Amino acid sequence: MQHNTIFIRFIRSLLNITSKIITFTIHHAFEALIGPLIVIGPILCIMLVEPWPIKFVSIGVWLVFLYFLSKAIDKLIGRDKRDN
Repeated sequence: MQHNTIFIRFIRSLLNITSKIITFTIHHAFEALIGPLIVIGPILCIMLVEPWPIKFVSIGVWLVFLYFLSKAIDKLIGRDKRDN
């Protein structure tokens, strides 16, 4: 019976380490992509959306989308920006 508990502890520690590595990777990959997304998104909105008033609305919608995406990523990986 002792061997089973040691094996279960080992598996739990591996899962914990794997979970931390995955959350670290997701968080830093998103942090690396947010800058180019902030710049390229509005440029594409200006290029692709045709009437001028809708261009400004689409830029605002894009930035709000990025804000909520960052909040969703933080909730998904269990980080809150206030803790940093």
